[in-house]
Amino acid sequence: MTVPFNIFDTLPRDCWVNIDTAQLADNVRRLQAHIGRPVLVAIKANGYGHGYENAARAFLAGGARYLGVANYAEGFLLRQLGIAAPVLVLNGMMPNEMVLAAQAGLDFFVWRPDHIAALRQMPKTSTPVRAHIKVDTGMGRLGCFPEEVAQIGEALKSMPNVTIAGLATHFAIASIPDNEHTNGQIAKFDQAIASLAAIGIRPEIIHAANSSGALYHPRARYDMVRVGIVAYGVPPSAVVGPDIPEGVKTALTWHARVTSSKILPANSSVSYGCEYVMPKDARIGILPVGYADGYHRIPKNANSVLIEGQERKILGRINMDQCMVDLDGLPDITGAEAVLLGKQGGKEISVGELSRRWETNTYGVYVGISPRVPRRIVP
Repeated sequence: MTVPFNIFDTLPRDCWVNIDTAQLADNVRRLQAHIGRPVLVAIKANGYGHGYENAARAFLAGGARYLGVANYAEGFLLRQLGIAAPVLVLNGMMPNEMVLAAQAGLDFFVWRPDHIAALRQMPKTSTPVRAHIKVDTGMGRLGCFPEEVAQIGEALKSMPNVTIAGLATHFAIASIPDNEHTNGQIAKFDQAIASLAAIGIRPEIIHAANSSGALYHPRARYDMVRVGIVAYGVPPSAVVGPDIPEGVKTALTWHARVTSSKILPANSSVSYGCEYVMPKDARIGILPVGYADGYHRIPKNANSVLIEGQERKILGRINMDQCMVDLDGLPDITGAEAVLLGKQGGKEISVGELSRRWETNTYGVYVGISPRVPRRIVP
């Protein structure tokens, strides 16, 4: 029996995530209208926690031209799901993975001599292999240096089974508008473009901008932009530029139900380590969510949820699969819904707020939600 990747999405559980796929699609439409370029949307890391298939189909419905994944495995999963749209592997790959990626019809980056050697020896595929040259203009991560681009272009040009599908770089600090480092990266990238043009090569797609670059550096939009977190309705981390386009909104909320409730007497301890002691007789509730689900246990005493329209503190240590919540003053509300991320009544716990509590970034909140938490599509 083959178990699908998203088997948890089909099973009942009293902890779940709601995904508004119509909002994701609308986000892409609005971003493309605002930026004026085709968009590649990154759906790596389980669609930033939204689910690979949910995110992929929503963004394609909204007009995304490409999807971006971190590695071959994620791209292969999309093909297994029947998604035929262009997919670019954003991370580096070893030569053996490049062969698999080509067989799956995935685009990928090249920039090293062993990449070129692998392409020369690669078994023939039904369609040309689509390679994007990656240039390191100041990220200090993947890519060749600008002065090496022409040599790589010449090598690729000589291979009839290879299409030079793209030329790309990645920005290190694009969240600050008009900063010296990003401007320098753009200048180096323009030099790389010119060096290819000088030998008669014009890649199909020239692309550089991530979410911040697309929003705050118009010169860096080129032929296409690669957006991630902003497509999910969240401003890029540490951004100091303008707001994201009007109508681009978050599409994910996180929920759980109170599975049990009881009154603990004063001086009772709560959870492992007995670190929290009840100051008086009061009701507590149990929520079936813990750090195995991606609900952070550190820093301590930082978490709260919304129940009955009120913000209620999590008491004691968060367990692997459960946590305890203060229900003082409420009756037995077993079965009531708690909101871990989202709105209830007139209150909200936003992804930005959770990221501050957990001393991480918004990306970390979303991608940290475990696949065992069911993703449910809401109208």
